[in-house]
Amino acid sequence: MDIAWFEVGNPNADVTVVFIHGYCLSSEGWCDQVEHLRGRSDVRSLLVDVRGHGLSSRVPASNCTIDAAADDVLAVILERLPKDNGRIVVVGHSLGGMIALNLIRRAPQDIFERISGALLISTSMRRFSDKGVTRLLQSRVAKAFYSAIGRVPDKFNRLRFGIAQVVAPTLAALVAGFPQMERLQFHTAMLLDTPLASFVGYFDDLTEHAEFDAEGRLKTLHGQVIIGSMDIVTPMSQAELICEKWGQGELKVIDGSGHMVILEEPEQISQAIDEVISAA
Repeated sequence: MDIAWFEVGNPNADVTVVFIHGYCLSSEGWCDQVEHLRGRSDVRSLLVDVRGHGLSSRVPASNCTIDAAADDVLAVILERLPKDNGRIVVVGHSLGGMIALNLIRRAPQDIFERISGALLISTSMRRFSDKGVTRLLQSRVAKAFYSAIGRVPDKFNRLRFGIAQVVAPTLAALVAGFPQMERLQFHTAMLLDTPLASFVGYFDDLTEHAEFDAEGRLKTLHGQVIIGSMDIVTPMSQAELICEKWGQGELKVIDGSGHMVILEEPEQISQAIDEVISAA
């Protein structure tokens, strides 16, 4: 299995920011933040397409888990960031935030000791909310839909893109909180590019997975939790819970933004990354 990764910036930088993208997205979603950091000689960016997303290998739904994705990110860190290669700041959005928590919790001690800060965006420590999009996807209609996919996958894939051209823009608008049209189109393109197995597998894991056990290590780190005031996928209560468990994590609410805050308010996310790097 191949895991795609991308490196931007000074290879000898003091700090490496590890970016972990969200559900049905890819490393492309971090383009604004990477461009912002490109101008800093003391920072480099390391981005990972988690398994089943972007340019990484497609895998069966049963292999699309948060544990496995965190293992992939760790493998890239071990390959690209040798022991004498400075501090690490972990940045995760949505699913990527849970993967970041999993990485912090399970990383070998020598790697964890190099993690000096974290930025968790539109994510959760507990299973994803049973409201909004998540509730819809857990409905009887969705379960019947998944069952039909399993019976006739080839036929479904032939129809998939025609259906997605109608459904994906609506889902993107709902998740994003009405972004500008070009942002909507960018998000929709990433949704359309996500393999069906990844869509189903990660969703199933998100509805059951929790990362409360990350609390112990998380308490030793500096960082921030960011949430959009219009986020219906990971609502405010999720962000508040992370901050309660974290202790040192600073909560920042971006007014008027939805779940895709990294695309809706890229400058504010870039500023938050700068702040976490400085504090870490």
